Amino acid sequence: MRLGLKADNLLERVADWLNLAPQPVAQAFFGMMASRTLMAGARLGVYEALTDGPVSAETLAARLKLSQEGTRTLLEALVACEAVERQRGGRYRLAPRARRWLDPRSPRYVGAFLEFNYAQWDWWNGLEGVVRSGEAVDIHGFAPDDARWRDYIHAMHQLARLAAPEVAAAIPLPRGAKQVLDLGGAHGWFAAELCLRNRGLKATVLDLEGSARVGREIIASAGLSHLVTHREGDILTAELGGPYDGVMLFQVMHHLSPAQNVALLRRVRASLAPRGTLAVLEYLRESADTPTSAAPLIGLHYFLTSGAAAYTPAEVEGFLDDAGFRIEHSRPIRHLPLQTLLVARMD
Repeated sequence: MRLGLKADNLLERVADWLNLAPQPVAQAFFGMMASRTLMAGARLGVYEALTDGPVSAETLAARLKLSQEGTRTLLEALVACEAVERQRGGRYRLAPRARRWLDPRSPRYVGAFLEFNYAQWDWWNGLEGVVRSGEAVDIHGFAPDDARWRDYIHAMHQLARLAAPEVAAAIPLPRGAKQVLDLGGAHGWFAAELCLRNRGLKATVLDLEGSARVGREIIASAGLSHLVTHREGDILTAELGGPYDGVMLFQVMHHLSPAQNVALLRRVRASLAPRGTLAVLEYLRESADTPTSAAPLIGLHYFLTSGAAAYTPAEVEGFLDDAGFRIEHSRPIRHLPLQTLLVARMD
């Protein structure tokens, strides 16, 4: 996936081709505005208010206790972001393509992730200082009762719901598998989907206390506590137990240094049953000779929030090899751009 600006007409295409307009200005200015516009739509309740049908800006403003002019201006900006459509008679509705993502009743709703962007925006405000010092924002160092855990885990849960069926279907477990371990699994939704697909399978999610508290609530509210249990602990130091028929290491490697990854994978190897499966889900960045995509932005985000990095496929393969694993297959995940699932077994 690549980020860029789309020309609306021939004149703009020519200007772009001749490099006549300052693209960095457009990316910085319009990118900032689009992000905050979409976030405001979630926080102010605009998307939820539009789920019952088209309304005028005046009606929406009265319903949400907003100023009329501010509401109209925000709605027009959301039209520009293709989240809202303007209809005849001055009424507005959720755009059909956006409804599946912005209607709170949709199973694909991502409003919690948009809300979580307020916290992420604050972290990015400190980017220059982190680049100067090399000292990251430790987003996993919050106290267990810090409200940011709830925002964080619910945001990740909403993304996980989009891809969990695809991911679970691609993880082969030994015949008759009974137990899997989900390391740093937070919401536990990937583990739950895997259990639903494999009769008799149960999962344990091992994660930090603040994360596990929220994840336990999510699983309970879905009525899946009989399949997925949460255990509180640091995956780098806690006893893993076992033997397990499968271990899931999803979106964890980028938070760790190379040495930490190898050490963790060696402990994972010791916890697996002889024919057990290791499944790794990660954002992977391209090697230097690969055409540039948006992946380096994810890498910078990880450096900002963990002091680590997005790794290349070769680097991850090296970690696995050092720990005694071989990759059986890998595949990109369609429902989560830039993420790759690796399935590995012990040598």
